[in-house]
Amino acid sequence: MHYRVGGYMNVARKKGICRTSCYLVAAFSSGVSSMSTTATHTGVRVDTAMMKPTLRGVVFDMDGTLTVPNLGFEEMYRRCGVPLDQDILQAVQEMDEADAARAHRVIEEMEHEGRQTLQLMPGAAELGQWLTHHQLPMALVTRNTNRTVEAFCSQLWPPHMPFSLTISRDGGHTAKPDPAALHHIAKHWSIDLPTKSLLMVGDSPSNDVVFGKAAGVSTVLLNTGSKYSDSRPSIEQADMNIPYLWELPRILCRQFIVDGPLGTNQPLIKYPPPPPPTTKACQAARNGSVEIIQECSPQMLNEPDESGNTPLIWAADANQMKVVEALLSIQDIDVDIQGYLGATALCRASRRGHAEILQLLLQKGKSNPDISNIKMQYPLHFAAFKKHPQTVHILLENGANPLVLDRKGRTPDQDTSDPKIRDMIIQFRNNKFNLTT
Repeated sequence: MHYRVGGYMNVARKKGICRTSCYLVAAFSSGVSSMSTTATHTGVRVDTAMMKPTLRGVVFDMDGTLTVPNLGFEEMYRRCGVPLDQDILQAVQEMDEADAARAHRVIEEMEHEGRQTLQLMPGAAELGQWLTHHQLPMALVTRNTNRTVEAFCSQLWPPHMPFSLTISRDGGHTAKPDPAALHHIAKHWSIDLPTKSLLMVGDSPSNDVVFGKAAGVSTVLLNTGSKYSDSRPSIEQADMNIPYLWELPRILCRQFIVDGPLGTNQPLIKYPPPPPPTTKACQAARNGSVEIIQECSPQMLNEPDESGNTPLIWAADANQMKVVEALLSIQDIDVDIQGYLGATALCRASRRGHAEILQLLLQKGKSNPDISNIKMQYPLHFAAFKKHPQTVHILLENGANPLVLDRKGRTPDQDTSDPKIRDMIIQFRNNKFNLTT
């Protein structure tokens, strides 16, 4: 459906009034809501035919995408007697009974070996967490077996962000690149195909990109450079190419509308500071009164005040080192409780740059450095953004994840204007994941 709205724009000039026609052309279609402009002789025509789609779900490949490549495909093809430029599953299906049985044994043997060495691809869990935060459904489609999918989901994939559907080659659908599985997923999610609002992410041009294009969805090619070259011809080009999974969310925020309270259409709300502490223990913690803290029961010391902050959070925020030491000496203190806006004591210390308190919380308190606040800001994001190099170093040395993503899909190194801090985080990340760039 198209709408044309005619109107006039009066432009005041020094000599007289120039009346210019202005036309607004709006094209309303499924899942789109932005506009592009082109100049015309009558004024400015705003054409919304080329609009950002609203992201409604993401479908992942497994081997080489969510997991580190660990199957020797060249060896598998060689042992099965299949040329690299052919689809091995289709080729085996066309073999005579004896050759097909032998090839199936080879494939099953190598896939069994692969299940013993499954590893998550760097950035996979963080990408899944980001999509979960934004309430976007995920599905998995693989040419591997259901047994391998079960091993992956039970051993590696975090249980708090489950796939709504997982489809393997023995799951009743024709294997990729046939688009049957994508049609099934779209129907399950009540999405009509074709649509650019659904995203297929994979590492194979011939299996994953062709798969997505055949269903008419948006496609992402993960090209880490570590997998064997896909020798089968593919004329399809992915809509997006990425070297690492953690790069995808920031691209999605530019290319799609991401709905929800933390989505791309929502401004970052500027919250006021928390109100002053209202309990005796919280007041003592902020003011540095160790004596009063020692008089309080463990229950009082874990109790949040009206802001949601506990005495430990107030002490960490106010840089009250002796109070933090006293609180951490109490056995039942909850070091990771989330207070005002979901910030932990570690989060507040990171934001303020209180390096000694940070070290104490991490080493003595065993605080978790990877708990975000309600705005998806992690301690490492705060330390990098606020340009506290010592704080960044302490967090990294004590296990902080350099791949955590904020609401806009930025990693901590992308959220700082300090080049030395950026280089520090990137170098740590590259060393941790054995990356060369």
